[in-house]
Amino acid sequence: MNFSRRNIMTLLGAVALAGVLIAAGLYGPSAWRVITGADEPGNQVITQVPPVDQAAGTDDAMPLVVDPSTAGVSENTNEGVAGAKKYVEPDLAKMNLAPSLEGFFGDSALSTSAKSLAFGAAWNIHQYVDGYLYGVTAGPQMNEADIRRYIIFHKALWDNQMEKEQNVKQAATFNTYFANLLNRGIDAFDAKDPVRIDQFHQELHDLDMHLMRDDMSARVYGATPFPTKRSE
Repeated sequence: MNFSRRNIMTLLGAVALAGVLIAAGLYGPSAWRVITGADEPGNQVITQVPPVDQAAGTDDAMPLVVDPSTAGVSENTNEGVAGAKKYVEPDLAKMNLAPSLEGFFGDSALSTSAKSLAFGAAWNIHQYVDGYLYGVTAGPQMNEADIRRYIIFHKALWDNQMEKEQNVKQAATFNTYFANLLNRGIDAFDAKDPVRIDQFHQELHDLDMHLMRDDMSARVYGATPFPTKRSE
């Protein structure tokens, strides 16, 4: 599924007309369903188990990262018995960029919109990759083909945003890394390659949980070129 800039603008207009609320460029599956026409008979894109829960916003509703050797068991023992995890909308209040990323955003580099888009893409995709790898107790469900299309969708939105950024050269390192990361995810799910999917997951996990939100309870894979360690 390919998205040109013209397609993106047309589709976003369709979303607005459909009455789907998209805050700060955070595109979850609710918008994705409308944009892709998933509600039309015979064109099911989202395989969502359980249904989207936009009201959930507490920490115990956050996507879990589960060790493959203990699939279905939460790393966070304080959550008790893990149940099926629902999709949770991105929460900008949880954004806390690592120092290694801060310089790529702000007045001299990428805009707040770009930062929100990167944050939302990492958060959204991560949930579905967790669910794909480790089951319904780790995250919402989507098959390989649809995860691939979901990543393509976010990649198209990112590329479109970069065309509008006035200071993208000052953030070229992050822009290149993030675009390539999404491309690696697209290729991994296209090939259904478990090794590459796991590598993509590790990078995405560190970007989402540590570089973007400083979740001290989450495992650190050390899978990005940017330091995840915080200043003391």
